[in-house]
Amino acid sequence: MNKELAQYINTLLAEREREVEKQQVEYNSVWSIRYEEGKTNSNFDAEKFTVMGQELSWERSMIYRCQKAMDYFEEEDN
Repeated sequence: MNKELAQYINTLLAEREREVEKQQVEYNSVWSIRYEEGKTNSNFDAEKFTVMGQELSWERSMIYRCQKAMDYFEEEDN
């Protein structure tokens, strides 16, 4: 893999990481509001909310792994 391609993929990964971070902030704000209020909302789907948190965590770990792999390819090309 050439260095330019690895850098481009790293750029795409960084953009996706920013999008996931925005989603994480939204997730955290909903969680803190629900925790602080201590109220139950009949429209709130706890299972869906939990799955969303797990998916965000998984995606962040995959982005990290991919970035490390791209760093390896960039160094290998030197």
